[in-house]
Amino acid sequence: MKRFLSLFIIAILFSSCQEDLKSNNPGFQGLKDDVFWRSNDTKAYLDATGKLSIEALTQYEQITLYTSSANVGTYILGTSNTNNSASYSSNFGAIDLQYATVAVPGPVSNISLNNSGTGYSSGTSVATTGGTGSGLTVNIVADASGIVTSVVVSSRGNAYQAGDLITVVGGNLNCKILIVNVQNSNGEIKITEYDNVNMTISGKFKFNAVNANNSPFGGPILNFQYGEFYKIPILPSI
Repeated sequence: MKRFLSLFIIAILFSSCQEDLKSNNPGFQGLKDDVFWRSNDTKAYLDATGKLSIEALTQYEQITLYTSSANVGTYILGTSNTNNSASYSSNFGAIDLQYATVAVPGPVSNISLNNSGTGYSSGTSVATTGGTGSGLTVNIVADASGIVTSVVVSSRGNAYQAGDLITVVGGNLNCKILIVNVQNSNGEIKITEYDNVNMTISGKFKFNAVNANNSPFGGPILNFQYGEFYKIPILPSI
């Protein structure tokens, strides 16, 4: 009950902060590990190929968001597409921390249907083979012809990596799914407005990022949620 009340209070306060963000643009803020975070300075850059980067800074910290373009849409993080990513760095005294949404081993977060296969029947907790990890099971829906039309994660397994191509057991062993990203390195950047007249960008974001100081990307996970950026000025790339 106490935890529910705390979350309710945080939600009310954050809603108030979101309105404040829009009345004091430009702005960039969110919850970093459940603690309110707001930048002191934020700028965006658009390079000659159309790739966008947004840099948000405090005295000791920096969050950088990267997308393959400035177009309105949702950009998935932690995949094999390195054009879409997020990073966080901090330097308090002699302690330097680096986090990034990169392709690392972990429990499966998102999947996509790569090949519908043939000869399958609908089922739950269906086993899979292939990829770098083990233990992934899925729930599948197949039509009357035995073609898989839907697949969702049932058990996440572990040690998989973005880009792994997985075979669903059953049927003619030809239903394939693609690991989009894993639980400890994922998220999305959603661009909601690109003003190419006044050259500003607005949107939302959330991500889990792994600690790049540890090898191979071990240690704690950085969580950023309810992120929002509003009318950030876009400057020419240097």
